[in-house]
Amino acid sequence: MNRNSEPETERDIAARLMAALQQDEFVLYAQSIVPLVPQADGRAFQEIFVRFKEEDAKLLPPGTFFPVLEECGLLPYLDRWVVNRLARFVRSGLKFMPDWKIPRYNVNLSDETLADPKFGNYVLKYVNNSFLSDGALGFEISCSSALANRESVRRLMTGLRAYGCNLTVSGFDGSEKLLPELKALAPDFVKMSALGVDPAKVPEINRMCHSVRARSIAEYIENERVLEHLRRCKIDFGQGFEIAPVEAL
Repeated sequence: MNRNSEPETERDIAARLMAALQQDEFVLYAQSIVPLVPQADGRAFQEIFVRFKEEDAKLLPPGTFFPVLEECGLLPYLDRWVVNRLARFVRSGLKFMPDWKIPRYNVNLSDETLADPKFGNYVLKYVNNSFLSDGALGFEISCSSALANRESVRRLMTGLRAYGCNLTVSGFDGSEKLLPELKALAPDFVKMSALGVDPAKVPEINRMCHSVRARSIAEYIENERVLEHLRRCKIDFGQGFEIAPVEAL
């Protein structure tokens, strides 16, 4: 066996993925985030996901392309493609529905993108040219990623917030020691998982989210019992397969 066969295979996949980004061979998917308490603006809210078309052809197992892109330093190219593709989707929608109230979209960002000083200006180009302002575009970052890249997050969001972009920090577990960090980052939304969280802790986690002036989102809601408990606890938003599937845009 050729001992170099595995690295060569990874390089081949990386080259294929880079070509796919250039040739628009990825697909945007979205999952709704719905209000669990009355909301003032009534705006639709969705988290954006991305899939590689060849996954459906079973040429790559689902999710395989993410670690390959990460290993090869290509995640910033994917994040830029998502912003570009979302902007084109919105422009196309407005052509057919001029009065369309554009949803609030959450785009996930990688650590490598957070470290890119040019990403903010790249986003603003599309915000200004595709009506993704006024709260339509937001970025989602895991709690651990946000804390590890706090200065990059602050720098990015300082520029983007002036144009209506918002920030979601996901993976908050209710740790008291994280509150000062969250307050400094000033996220617009904070996500907690509905899986593996003691139901008795949900009201306190919700209080913590509100204490940093963020609205709360519970994700991974998979049954009606959990959903009803979250409603009783007055969590602001919910997300999960009990509420809505992930669907192609």
